[in-house]
Amino acid sequence: MTDDMRPIGSGLERLLRDIGMPRIFDIGRLADEWPEVAGEPFAALSQPASYRGGELVIQATDGASASLLKFHVGGLVERLTERYGPGVVTTVRIRVGGAKKGL
Repeated sequence: MTDDMRPIGSGLERLLRDIGMPRIFDIGRLADEWPEVAGEPFAALSQPASYRGGELVIQATDGASASLLKFHVGGLVERLTERYGPGVVTTVRIRVGGAKKGL
């Protein structure tokens, strides 16, 4: 690659931020890195489910896990801020279980 050629992604996020677009956040990457990024107890009891407008929704394995995780949300937001930057994840919502199966 010559000096005047750079991958388009290298400046795209900065350009979008400069024109007022929200920061790009890759929820798939977060899912892959979840055990490392989230730490315990989140890694063992939950998975990221969705992200929109600064809100990360995580899915807890059951109600008891969700109750426990609520006490640790502040630490999770701090770890996410350290990893992905300030303002990317501002709130975390915890939901229990997944889609219902059959009848």
